Amino acid sequence: MQIKLTLNAPVDYLYQQLIRSARADIQQQTGAAAPKQSLQGYRYEKKWGNGVTGNMTITHADPGVRYAYELKTPSDQYVVDYQFAKGGDHQTIIEYAESFMGKDKRTQANNRVGMFLMGWFRKRRFKKMMTKMAATYYE
Repeated sequence: MQIKLTLNAPVDYLYQQLIRSARADIQQQTGAAAPKQSLQGYRYEKKWGNGVTGNMTITHADPGVRYAYELKTPSDQYVVDYQFAKGGDHQTIIEYAESFMGKDKRTQANNRVGMFLMGWFRKRRFKKMMTKMAATYYE
């Protein structure tokens, strides 16, 4: 899934919002504060309420340019990538891409069906989330 969006907030602000969220997730999952330096290369185990665990690796943390991570669960591998570019005055062009690959053919088929059925809702939810995040800049 790929989405390109123009938001009414500066690049640095939106990037820092994502980093703040990542740091909060690290704190919640590990019980320890995230490192103060760049998060690039940071790895930790993530747990969900349904008992599934995964290994999260932050692959890129380039301030104001790119934030990306990889998540490996027992059945899937997810790759998420945010790329930022400056638009007009106080505007950001964000390019979001996510992909996931199942560990076996059955999981891959289930992922394709799920993406086909839920893709529109996921894109809509992502756009709504990012628009709300940008709106907090003016509050």
